[in-house]
Amino acid sequence: MAQRPIDADATEALLKLASKTVDDQLGREQKYPELSDFFNTEYSASYVAPNPRQQVLRRKRAISLPDTLFEQYNLLECRCFMGLFPEIGRVWITIDHRLFLWNYADGGHYESYEELDQIIVNVALVKPKKDTFDDKVEYLLVIATPIEIHLLGVSVGSGSIPHSLYITNMSVPTDNVAIKSIVGTAEGRIFMNGNDGRLWEVDYQAEEGWFSKKCSKREVIGSPLSYFIPTFLSNIRVDPIVKVVLDESRQTMYGLTENSNIEVINLTGTVQARSTVKAGYVLQEAKRKSNHNRSMDENSFKIVDIHVIPSTESKDVSLLAITSTSCRLYFGQKGALDYNSQRNLDQTSSGPYLLHVRLPPGFSDTPEAVLGPQGQYRIHQSLYSNGVFLAAHSLHDAADALITTAPDSGPINKASTASKTMGSTYIPKLSEVAMIAGLDGKIWGMSEMPGVEHAGAIDPSIARNELGVQLSRSCREFLVLTNSGIQVYAKRRPIDTLQQLLLDGRASEAELASFFSQYGRVESCAMCIAILCGHPALSPVVTGTQFMASLPNGPIAALAERLLLEWGGKRNPAEKPANNISSNMAGSELGRPVSQSSVGQYTYRHTALSLYLARLLRPIWKRKVLKVTNTIRGLVDSEISDLVLTAVQKDLFSLRAYLTGRIELFTPQAIVKSNPPGEKDQIEIESANAETKSLKAQLLLLTQCIEGIAFVLFLVDSKMSETVSNIPVESQQALLGITYETLLTTSKGHDLCRELVTAVINKQMGHHMSVDAVSDTLQRICGSFCNPGDVIFYKATEHLRQSKSSSDPADIEDHARESLRLFKKVPLLLVDESHGPNKLQGVCREYMDLKFFPGAVELALSCAQDLDPSNKAAGYVKDGMNSKDIRMEQYQQRVICYDNTAAVLKELGLDSAQGPLSSFAFHTLETALQFDDSLFHTYLYDWLLSHGRADYLLEISTPYIEEYLKQCTLLESTRDLLWRYYIKVDDFGHAAQELGRIADSTRYQLSFESRVEYLSLAVSNAKSYPAGSDPKTDNGRLLIELEEKLEVGNIQLNIILSLKAIADDARRRSENLGLDPNNRQLESHRAQQLEGLYQSCKAQLLDVDNLYHTYVEPLKMYDCMLALYHASDIDDEYHVRAAWEGFISSVFAAAVEGGRSPLVDIEIRVRDLGRRFYPSVKVTPISMMVQTLERYPYLKQTAMYQVSPGWAVRILHDIGFPYEALFDSFHSLIETKNNVWVGPRASLVLIQDIEFLLRVWLAESHGTGVISELNEELGISEDEWQVYGGGGRGGAASVSAANGLGFSGAGLLDRFRTKKLDDAIQVYIRMLEAASWTPTPVSSGFDDNLGGSPQELSSKARGLVLRLQAIRRRIQRL
Repeated sequence: MAQRPIDADATEALLKLASKTVDDQLGREQKYPELSDFFNTEYSASYVAPNPRQQVLRRKRAISLPDTLFEQYNLLECRCFMGLFPEIGRVWITIDHRLFLWNYADGGHYESYEELDQIIVNVALVKPKKDTFDDKVEYLLVIATPIEIHLLGVSVGSGSIPHSLYITNMSVPTDNVAIKSIVGTAEGRIFMNGNDGRLWEVDYQAEEGWFSKKCSKREVIGSPLSYFIPTFLSNIRVDPIVKVVLDESRQTMYGLTENSNIEVINLTGTVQARSTVKAGYVLQEAKRKSNHNRSMDENSFKIVDIHVIPSTESKDVSLLAITSTSCRLYFGQKGALDYNSQRNLDQTSSGPYLLHVRLPPGFSDTPEAVLGPQGQYRIHQSLYSNGVFLAAHSLHDAADALITTAPDSGPINKASTASKTMGSTYIPKLSEVAMIAGLDGKIWGMSEMPGVEHAGAIDPSIARNELGVQLSRSCREFLVLTNSGIQVYAKRRPIDTLQQLLLDGRASEAELASFFSQYGRVESCAMCIAILCGHPALSPVVTGTQFMASLPNGPIAALAERLLLEWGGKRNPAEKPANNISSNMAGSELGRPVSQSSVGQYTYRHTALSLYLARLLRPIWKRKVLKVTNTIRGLVDSEISDLVLTAVQKDLFSLRAYLTGRIELFTPQAIVKSNPPGEKDQIEIESANAETKSLKAQLLLLTQCIEGIAFVLFLVDSKMSETVSNIPVESQQALLGITYETLLTTSKGHDLCRELVTAVINKQMGHHMSVDAVSDTLQRICGSFCNPGDVIFYKATEHLRQSKSSSDPADIEDHARESLRLFKKVPLLLVDESHGPNKLQGVCREYMDLKFFPGAVELALSCAQDLDPSNKAAGYVKDGMNSKDIRMEQYQQRVICYDNTAAVLKELGLDSAQGPLSSFAFHTLETALQFDDSLFHTYLYDWLLSHGRADYLLEISTPYIEEYLKQCTLLESTRDLLWRYYIKVDDFGHAAQELGRIADSTRYQLSFESRVEYLSLAVSNAKSYPAGSDPKTDNGRLLIELEEKLEVGNIQLNIILSLKAIADDARRRSENLGLDPNNRQLESHRAQQLEGLYQSCKAQLLDVDNLYHTYVEPLKMYDCMLALYHASDIDDEYHVRAAWEGFISSVFAAAVEGGRSPLVDIEIRVRDLGRRFYPSVKVTPISMMVQTLERYPYLKQTAMYQVSPGWAVRILHDIGFPYEALFDSFHSLIETKNNVWVGPRASLVLIQDIEFLLRVWLAESHGTGVISELNEELGISEDEWQVYGGGGRGGAASVSAANGLGFSGAGLLDRFRTKKLDDAIQVYIRMLEAASWTPTPVSSGFDDNLGGSPQELSSKARGLVLRLQAIRRRIQRL
């Protein structure tokens, strides 16, 4: 059986379709608006107040400070500070000189550091420089006191293991400057600023150098006036920097000063460039952009916080500043400014520039106590993280409120996708969901907890697209640190809202409809699928036992499936996206495939399935499979970690498991509303078919991905570097550059996988290890990528090797047969060039070397059948072998197998036209002939014919040989094979039919004599067939038909010969120079016509009608005319008489022209022609023959020629007519008194011939003795008798004819006959005696030609009377 899918091209096409769908969906998510895209207006203030089920944040839990820390707080003497280190899961708290790291996860444990004696004023957590500390040190704690900066190493524990702090002995003095903020880079650089306005960088190294300490600081940039202030006045504050933030993506640091100026420091190069964004500029631009909103009052304007917006989030927007009134000011590059901003731009400023003003949200139900009498916020701290904004609003000295905003992802996705998919230039406005919540206590810090990424790092380019990444990580959580503890808030994702609605039985249909409307049907259906599949990124409330226990049939699953059915139907063109987009964008949603040619092609749930599958594959889809870990040693490894691959695979497993059980939910059903289907119905049917094909493609891709990941994980576990090094170098290079997309969906990836499988098996065989375990594992986990045929092929090769190396004949045969059994399982590997060079030829060659010839033939022909099990090649040949026919591949593969079979037969000498077959050859040929393969049999028979072994064909007995030989009859050279084969197998009936067909066929260049010969052979074979002469059987009727054809063929041969003679005569006449030119031209034209008739007549067998009307009748060929009458059994005495008369006349004319006696020629020719047709009563009717011949000598043109007595009687009797029949016919002429024979002279002629007839009759019936007596009595000598007409001619022929006509006794004169003759003779005597011979008027046309005087006639009459009397007396004595 073939190891490749039945239709590999169709499989590859489906994978290509699925790959295109995944690319389209992932590309759609890349089109989420860039942050600057929202700034199409100078300010914005669009907010949505969600219902209680859809709040931006939900408080997950509150964690109070442990009592032990409160006890420590009671010991406070000077100052207490606190902050968040979510990276290590700690809250830092300083109480005077002591540092506590509280593990808020368990709520009670903490680490402490109490080695300092100065008050700690600030603490930061940064990454250390590489190769500076022990590998255990993952972070550095930077502890700032008014005197020194100290560095502590941090080793992060896991679970219940506490963190460890390491003293590094690294510190640097601060010169009595209070450190306001400390930041660090990923490379380990540390920056800090103090209340003196200066910015410092702390340098540290593992060991002290000659000119450097282990820890030191250098000033990055100071206050503009700091260089001119004396040292004793250095503590005077000149607009100090109160906070610094670091933008590593742009190598830029920003500093916020006390007076709301923004310092911009470029960290590239050794000398840092510095610029300042003045507060005045900011206020002026903010007021202008916000249309002088009251939040921009210059008396209360103050920037209280700044946040970096990395380039991964926005390429144009780089900084976010927060005012005390909760306005957000977005800064960026000049190119992102709108026209009005650029017109009013301060050209002296080097940026960044204010791009957009985001006004704070308003809450209609917020009491005055929250906002104050002026209705403005009082923000003192904020957090911005990837679109989510948190701000601490001071209610009073003891409590804050938390303001939160986040993008409203549903409308943004719908609007942005609609605009970009439909080609619109519309850019959606920024719409956010906002909330405010009161807190117990003051906020000291806010931070986002590191999320648990489900399947690897999230692509930063789509991190803002909440719908796109909500399943890529756990729910986002934010820590809000207050003086009473920590509040943990969870960012509610859209899927969290949906699953809460599903769990809450009180959720109304209106709420569900609102949800689907907000996020769109595709996204909502995709979330339903994620819930049904139990995606691990779902909230624990859904993935816990309550949900999983009811996964197949529970209420949540049932409701989710109901939503899929109700909301996942055909697309509705009337549905419009959010934000009042024009109707030409109706129905557009995130996830709509680019390849859809029209809205409504796929159902929502199908597009949702495509989107969900694409998101599952995103972590690996565009990633490379391998990476080089050691270039020198050539070591490689998986570029994606095992954990990520396993996570993706599990998600795909879950999806496949669900689809396997509920595939009918996604199988489209065309709804046809009319019969026959109308135009809309046809579109519906086509859409359903397209969706079915797409679903099939995605299911195939799903399996491919699961098995492909399994294959990569297998390679990782089986020493990937060693395996990869064993494939060709070009394949290694290709593998290093290939992505999972290419690996999973293209033939290139499939081929590379096969090479890797081959390398794995070779490695096993090289170590003399069994390949069964490896092959079983590969087939189980990744059957699509590991072709089990490779394993079988290597096993077969091993058996073949053992057969060649063995010396035991039995062992040789056993291994050879086992290799044959295995090779027959993998025909595609042996023949298909896509699996490497053709291996079949080599294996067959090996078998021939082992004298295993039948095995070589069996392998080749088995491969041919297995490669083309449906015998498409035969159909390809039957349909004309069009080069564009897709079945040509199967035909070519079969021919490869047949060629190898022919090579084996040639090795055995079957290509030689001489010599008998050896036993090897005979057995091998028998093996080949046993295969039920019509195409091969044709190939083999052609091969034998081409090598001159037609004799083998006649010995072959297969179901195909007869049909093949029938095809051979189309060729001139092989036309005789079929009938010879029939004779060989004693099938004489079919042999006769085939011989008759050849004789009739115009395909062959046969002489007419050969056609007649074929007919003759056909008749012979038809007679040889059992019951062949029985006219009631098919073969009996065949014999009759063939005999008739042969008879007509012989007639046609005579016609041809006559035509040849006539044509030659005409040609000679045309060449006669004695003729005048006109006559010669006429003769030449006639000769050409006759030659044409001659050529056409001999070209083929013709029927009677054609012969008669085309040749015989026009050319007056009377003998052939009579032959055709005879052959066609025509009963028409008129035409027969005319033909005989014409024939006799033509013989007469020819004899006269040739100077011969015409009556002699007529006697000879008529006798010969009559014998051909006698006893046919239709062509040789006796009465007509008697009348014609009897009167002919006495016609005007013949009367001059002497005729012997009994001339007509002699001719007719020689033809075969019996005497009695002749007597009756002659006697009837006298009795009927035909006007031709009226009168005494005519009667005398008739009675003379009757007297002659009686004499010869007596001679034949009673011997010559009777005649001698009569002659003696009448005085007639023997010589006179011979001249008179005796001699006894007729003989046996007359006897036979008499019997055939019903005369018994061979014409002997019995009593009845003698009585009849006696009466007739008396009549004749009386007529003669009463006749008057004196001159009288002529009574008959013959009388003029029946010459003689009255005396002569009277004398003849007397003598005739005497002879009649003598005959009468003799008859009476009998």
